[in-house]
Amino acid sequence: MIKGQNITKTFGDSGLHSMDISVGKGEMIGLAGASGCGKSTLLNILTGMLRPDSGTVTIAGDDIYALSEKKRTALRGNVIGYVMQKNSLLPELTVMQNILFPAHMAGKSPTEIKAQELAERLSITGQLSSYPAQISGGEYRRVMLARILMLDTPIIAADEPTSNLDRESAQIVRDMLLDANKNGTTIITASHDPLLLESADRVVEVG
Repeated sequence: MIKGQNITKTFGDSGLHSMDISVGKGEMIGLAGASGCGKSTLLNILTGMLRPDSGTVTIAGDDIYALSEKKRTALRGNVIGYVMQKNSLLPELTVMQNILFPAHMAGKSPTEIKAQELAERLSITGQLSSYPAQISGGEYRRVMLARILMLDTPIIAADEPTSNLDRESAQIVRDMLLDANKNGTTIITASHDPLLLESADRVVEVG
């Protein structure tokens, strides 16, 4: 489903050097390695966020970096949902509005009923009318996951989805990703979380 060949991306003396990776439909792949080894860089390249210095990335046989920026953006709304490591909620929108927003932008028709169902599974129903600045870090990360699950994409990429979370929040996030995978969603996650990596079909060492 996803294939990266001879991917190179350098930042000074560090980066990726001729990295190959393939991800089959319905697989859950963990990207592991020391901090700074390039896990996030690889994930950004595989999702069309960061053009590599060399190499190719194909999804379902299409070279994504041969596409226009507009088409790559559409790809992220319809094929790949990306849970970023950095904070990405819109501060002026409520939690409910944030959950619905990416799906609206992708031209879909998300329902509040589905958003409420996801919020219940992620234990954030009490925060739906709050703003991002009013919720905890663990709740914030779960909202980020909810908005990607609303897209209902066949692929989800997640960058350190359980980092800096308490035990309960981390387990909720793990369970939701595993449930999505069991339902056929392809998952690629960059993580230091041993419990999440143990649940992957394969672990790819980066660096």
